Amino acid sequence: MIRGIIFDCFGVLYTGSLTLMASMAPDDRRQEIYDINLQKDYGYISYDEYLAKTAEVLGLQSGDIEKILREKHVRNKELVAYIKELRAKGEYKLGMLSNIGERTMQELFGEELHELFDTVVLSYQEGLAKPNPVIFTLMAERIGLRPEECVMIDDLADNCEGAEVAG
Repeated sequence: MIRGIIFDCFGVLYTGSLTLMASMAPDDRRQEIYDINLQKDYGYISYDEYLAKTAEVLGLQSGDIEKILREKHVRNKELVAYIKELRAKGEYKLGMLSNIGERTMQELFGEELHELFDTVVLSYQEGLAKPNPVIFTLMAERIGLRPEECVMIDDLADNCEGAEVAG
């Protein structure tokens, strides 16, 4: 029986920007964008380092990257309203599992994050990232459930498969 619903951030609660950043890179440097993003997700580099490295690949300034990201992160208002309804009913434990960084999370959610979710697990804090099944197991533990009692809402099939492997 499903007792917990876990949401991803980008591509679910907000539009994502990784694909946009990669599409802006020269063909021979596109993989660098994905690699830099992964380093950020795992917490190996800071958000400022992420901005600087991405800007270097794209031939832009860090501030330009920040501006592009802010403009491209559009909230899924209908889904957020639904999460608030679910929270008010209290029938499910709600969580967010994301590769989002602290600064971006604060800019997008602020204090509202804890009004929406019982538990938040962020990749960079754990040194793990989706689709690794271990991070899904960790999320389930933190929310107080077994993995098989949770459903993961994510826009990427690989991440959903990682959750499935976890239980």
